[in-house]
Amino acid sequence: MEGFALNVKYAVIRCAHLENDKLRMKKHTQQIKDSFDRRIDYLRISITDRCNLKCFYCRPDKKIKYYDKGEVLKDDEIVRIVRIAHKYGVRKVRLTGGEPLMRKNILRLISSLKETGIHELGLTTNGIKLSEHALDLKRAGLDRVNISLDTMDAEKYKQITNGGDISLVLKSIKASEKAGLTPVKINTVPISGLNDNEIESFASLTFKHNYHIRFIEFMPATCGNVWEKSKCVKSSEVLKIISKLGDLEQMKFRGKGPSRNYRLKGAAGVVGIISPISDHFCDHCNRLRLTAVGKIRPCLFSKEEVDLKTPMRRGASDADIESLFCHAIQIKPKGHDINKGLVDQIDTMSKIGG
Repeated sequence: MEGFALNVKYAVIRCAHLENDKLRMKKHTQQIKDSFDRRIDYLRISITDRCNLKCFYCRPDKKIKYYDKGEVLKDDEIVRIVRIAHKYGVRKVRLTGGEPLMRKNILRLISSLKETGIHELGLTTNGIKLSEHALDLKRAGLDRVNISLDTMDAEKYKQITNGGDISLVLKSIKASEKAGLTPVKINTVPISGLNDNEIESFASLTFKHNYHIRFIEFMPATCGNVWEKSKCVKSSEVLKIISKLGDLEQMKFRGKGPSRNYRLKGAAGVVGIISPISDHFCDHCNRLRLTAVGKIRPCLFSKEEVDLKTPMRRGASDADIESLFCHAIQIKPKGHDINKGLVDQIDTMSKIGG
């Protein structure tokens, strides 16, 4: 407990400036910024490290060891953290994993999270189980979904996911549209020599459908040592390929979120470019991550974390947790140094909640 007390004391000092924000509070919400004047209003929460797929770039090739049930945050603990985060200006929450739909009672969790007053509640999924739950998720309070899909070729999908059935994902996309979880966002990671020949096909989906097709650069992970910089298809290359389909109009970048959005002339949907490697968005980063075992990770590419679960389970007050949450914001780094070779590769992504 001594170390916890020191952390709280340090965090209280760091967060003292928040008292000056009280006059600007709306509905008792304080807008908090980090040390680099970035407003932090987005929290990604890994609610499980379990997954029903074994994508080669997300999980190691050896058998993964899951967290014990007691190690993972309970529903009421997640809701408590979100309630505190909302008090300090977090407006958007996204549930991730692993595969978040593997978690039991997820409908109840979503309903409870929505009751905290969060403006936007999203979920990132591989889509395998989504079609059977889409309508109930919407009714529970979920606003929209991101569906991971790296290929439209059934055999290649099996190869990437180690046995996944793409028909279930395609069914989930349609079910999400029907349920009103829109606009449906489809996340694609182009990898040189694997699926980079499908970039045009994915972008073409936006002509008829109001999908947000988001091309995400292949990020360094230790999983099976598969990452090489040469396999990363730069966002500039993706845009060059998409330009063959027609005129691209760049949409206004609001300074929040990593996606630079474009629309092909005459298209119903949007193409998003997310470039953590070649043109990182650290200057505008507005997010924190909460791991499945209750640690705030201020940056995906940093191993520095702030433990919230341990003090909560030892009886810490809301004021104590608020101080630790503020501390996590204040230690958020200015940016990563991937291109300088100064960043360790990411641990198993399924345990962090990328």
